Amino acid sequence: MVSSSASSTCRIDWRPSRWLPRVLRLIGLLAGLSLLLSALPASLRSPLAALAAAEGWRLARRERRRPPLSLSATGAILRIMNGGEEGPVLHAPRLREQGPLTLLCATLPGGRRLRLAWWPDTLDAAGRRQLRLAVAAMSRHDPILPAVAA
Repeated sequence: MVSSSASSTCRIDWRPSRWLPRVLRLIGLLAGLSLLLSALPASLRSPLAALAAAEGWRLARRERRRPPLSLSATGAILRIMNGGEEGPVLHAPRLREQGPLTLLCATLPGGRRLRLAWWPDTLDAAGRRQLRLAVAAMSRHDPILPAVAA
């Protein structure tokens, strides 16, 4: 029986989670509190606590400002969509599910790394299944290049 996966297409949207900035701010505040309660010299406690809290807020702001994007899976090709047009193809995608989080790591052309995390508020069970199937189809068709002897 011939599979129709080569012609099937799915689109998976990624957008910044509303939960992650809140968690990053909370971690920054808790890190600052732990430094205040530590046995560090008094002259270091307050500046380091303020720095830890500020870093949590900075990371939260950076995460909140990330632009949403779409992934398109056509057969064994997974690519980023740029405003409805086909963008770069993702190479060697790896998908990890850690509890309610779904993490995608892939390589873009030029060697840059793409890391996307879907939180439960951004991807439902059907979307996770589509993403799992798309990455599995690509990894089955990803050519393994032989090692080059030096």
